[in-house]
This record gives sequence, C-alpha cells and structure tokens, in this order.
Amino acid sequence: MGPSGAGKSTVLDILAKHSKPTSGHIYVNGSEAADMSSLAAYVEQSDALLGVLTVQETIRYAARLSLDSSKSKRVVDERVVQTIADLGLTDVSSNRIGNAVQRGISGGQKRRVTIGSALVTMPKILFLDEPTSGLDSRTSREVITTIKNFAIQHNVIVITSIHQPNWETIALFDKLLLLAQGRTMYYGFINRLTVYLHEVLHHPVPQYANPTDHALDVISADFIVGSGERSRHVDVLAEQWEAYAQKYTAEHGFRPSDGLESGTKKEFSSLVCCPQRAKRGYMMTTRQTRILIERNMINYSRNLLAYGVRLGMYLGMGVLLASIWVNLAETSEKVNDRLSVHFFSVAFLGFMSVAGIPAFLEERQVFVRERINGLYGPGAYVLANSICTLPYLFLCSLLFVVLCYWSIGLNPGANQFFRFLAVLFLAIYAAEAQSAVVASAVPIFVAALAIASFLNGFWMCVGGYFIKAVNLPRFWYYWAHFIDFQTYAFDLLVYNDFRGLIFTCETGAGGDCYCSYPSSLIQQGRCELSGDDVLNALGIGDISFPLYVLILFLITLFYRGLFYLVLVIKK
Repeated sequence: MGPSGAGKSTVLDILAKHSKPTSGHIYVNGSEAADMSSLAAYVEQSDALLGVLTVQETIRYAARLSLDSSKSKRVVDERVVQTIADLGLTDVSSNRIGNAVQRGISGGQKRRVTIGSALVTMPKILFLDEPTSGLDSRTSREVITTIKNFAIQHNVIVITSIHQPNWETIALFDKLLLLAQGRTMYYGFINRLTVYLHEVLHHPVPQYANPTDHALDVISADFIVGSGERSRHVDVLAEQWEAYAQKYTAEHGFRPSDGLESGTKKEFSSLVCCPQRAKRGYMMTTRQTRILIERNMINYSRNLLAYGVRLGMYLGMGVLLASIWVNLAETSEKVNDRLSVHFFSVAFLGFMSVAGIPAFLEERQVFVRERINGLYGPGAYVLANSICTLPYLFLCSLLFVVLCYWSIGLNPGANQFFRFLAVLFLAIYAAEAQSAVVASAVPIFVAALAIASFLNGFWMCVGGYFIKAVNLPRFWYYWAHFIDFQTYAFDLLVYNDFRGLIFTCETGAGGDCYCSYPSSLIQQGRCELSGDDVLNALGIGDISFPLYVLILFLITLFYRGLFYLVLVIKK
C-alpha cells in the first residue's frame, strides 16, 4: 500500500518477473532462473476480456486452458461454478462481458471476472494489482474474503497492491508493506501498524479513524511544497523504519515482519512446497490450440468488429462493382476498365483488412494477460488465429466474387472463376496477416491503423498498375515491387482473366484498325486484340501461374512467421 506513484505496481512486476530490478535478486524456490509463469497468476489493473463471451464462458475457457487433460469435464465445471458463486457472479453468469458495440456487465463485475479467471487456474502464487478498484466497500470485502479463503484452502501465497480499503478489508491480510517513493515505510503484520504509528512515529491513530488511512496521511509527501522537502520527509520516515527494524531484530532475534502471533512464531514456508504446474509439451500445446480455436470461432461469430463490419463492406463493394462495371464489352476500349476491376478488387479488399485491427487489439490484450499467467504461448495463439481467420475471410471473398464476377462479365470459364476466387482470397489473407503484424508490434489503435494504411497505399504504388513495373524507378523496382503481395495478386488476376480472350478494335473511316494495345492479329487481317497481346504489353505474358501462387503463399507465410516473432520478442 502507498500513495499514487509509491511503486506498488513496480514491486509486483519485479516479484512476478515482468520487470528486472535495478539491483538485488529474485529467487523462487531457491532458483533465480525459475519460471514464474508456471507458478503464478497475475491480475493487472485493467480488465482484458473478450466482450462477446459470457461470464461463465470466460472463466471456463481460462480453466480449460490451464488444466491438463487428466481433469474431467465435471471437475472443470464444478470449479468454474464454485468460482463464479464465490465471487458473487451467479446472477450474471450467462451475461456477456460487453464491448463498444454491446453493453454488458458492470465495471465492478468485470473486475471480479478477471480475478475469477486467475483463481480458477489454481496458481500457487497470486499477484493482484488493485483488485478492489471500481468495487464498493462491501463487495471489496467479499472479494478479498473469497481470495483469502481460496488461499487458505489451496495453500496459495497472495501478494496484492490495494488502494485505501476500509479496516474490515485490510484486516483480512496478514502483512502490510507500506511504500512511499519506492522506500519502505513499514513492513510487518497488520495488527502491529497502530503500535508502530503510535510508539515510533508518534502519530497515534485518532479514535474511529481507519489506521491505514491515517498511515497514508502520515507518509504522503505529495502536497508538501518543494521537492527537497518531499524527499527529506520520505527519507526521515524510511530511516526511522530501518532503525526500528534493526533494533527489533537485535532484541527479539527475528524481523518485525516475522512477528509473533499468540506467542508462536508464524512460519511461511508455502513457497518451498509449491509444485510447478505441468510444463507445456507438444500434446499440451495441441490441446491449447484446439481450445483457442473453439474460443476464437465463438468470438469471431459474435463480434461485429471482427468480421461483421467487413462482411457488410465487401457485400456493399461487390454490389457497387457489379453496378458500375456492369457487362463490360469485350472491346479494346474496355481493356483498361477490366484492369481497373482487378486492381480495385485486390487493393480495396486488402486495404480493408485494417478494419479488423480493433477486434485484434482486444484479443491481443487477452493473449498478453493469459500468456504472462502461463496458460499458453505465442505458438498456440498464432496457430489458432491463423486457422480461425480462414473461413471468415473466405466467406467475405466468396460473397464479393459471386456478386460481381458474372455481372461485370469477366472470363466466363469455370476454372477462371475459381482461380479468381482463390487468388483474391489468398491476397486478402496476406493483407490480414500484415495488419496482424503491425497491430502486434504497435498495439495502439490509431498508430496501427495509420501504419497499416500507409503500407497498403505503398504496395498500391509499386504494384505495377498506376505505373508499369518496367517504368518504376530502379530503386523501387528491384525490391519493393517484388515483395509486394499486391503485385502477384494483380498479375495473377489479369493473367487469369485475359488469357484466351479476344477484344474487338475500332475501325476508322479509312478502314484503319485502332487497338488500345499493340495487336498481333492486325497482321493477320483481323481488327482484333488478343488477351495475350495485352499480357505481353504489361510484361506478364510468360509468367508461371503456379509459381506466382506459390510466391503469394510464401509472402503470407512470412507475415505469419513475423507475427509469431513479434509476439515472442515483445514478451
């Protein structure tokens, strides 16, 4: 406990090994290299939850992800129901958490769901960063009581920061570490605090006053004028505590934080006897991936921000293309219009991958929370995310293609239709993977949106539509053009559509033939332009369709691999 900025969250982060201390060492079971994630669960101040899941679903998935397959479904369900009941969430267990689109449970109830998601995983050490924030005094006391009962029943060490609770709530704790500006003001049993304030600091607790409130008033230096005076105030109190602790240890043979209760020295050896949770192996990772896929499918099917908005946009753009480029005639003057269809299909549908960033950022927060608690690693998450996006993106692509392909009058062959669909889907999947990389590296909505939009605009410029690839400045041509997924997608769509088509050219008054591209058929006495002539003019007449598909697939695979690396590096 301590005033704002005292270092409460920093202490928790260091103990949980989320941050490295500037000095000193952290030992767990005698080892400085121990993996804290296999022992501990950490509940941060913010509530990172999937808004479309219900309270019961949220806690159940946390339990399933943390427990090995030896636990039966009945055992898991009983534990989930008991956790929900202990936290007073039974009446809202079927309610959704809520998000920006749909209202859900209250802020205090969300706090309890976050705590429940940690409790149900059965950690041996539980870190809580201000678990009672947003709760009224009665609910705060009930929540802390539940956590204490859980700790006693399952032999769990609970370390928490808390912000000015009432005396009934603070009395539930064993020890208090009082901080100010990162310095120790007091560290000992709760019931010794009033004695220390009175006998050592000479600030007795007024009648009917909360001892912790009074202690915060004594140590707080926020409203002392002058930085030197504030530091001096804290230094004096810290020196008084150090002197008292040394004197107490010398007189009694143990530290004040060890204490005496009922004449018996209290032993805290729980940490030594705590077994680690089962380490993640191949089978465990496979099982976690399967559970994440199940949860993601529910999330994506309910969350409008994930794919619902994009589905509506692709549906609208399909209708728009079908009504603007309707029944394109197979004439030379319509060739550029057909090229525009292919460019717009790749560019627009790929660009709209940025619409999924808000939903991904919500999902990423949950991943970060669950990862630091050791529920699963980035491999399982990336694999589940990569698999779950496939059907939704394919559905978006299918609706768009069905609406506009025949109405526009593209190459009527069945093979050409399915190739168009496959290439467009692969391009959208590559764009989706790119947006995931950006949002995972820069988890700030506005910044991620700006960077992803810039990248998509950049790929449009070097793809070979606005300016022919051969005419690009050499600096951009030799690297940007060839790593651009839009380059290969556009070339494949054009190649697929134009191959085998014949376009009628205009005949002038003198009988001269005018084609929009150089035609090899004029020499044969035909006033026509072949699709192959257009492809040759664009420099893609001799491309290998399978090779370009493979390159597009490899670019997508590269983005997915980069996605995984970013999550690993940003641990």
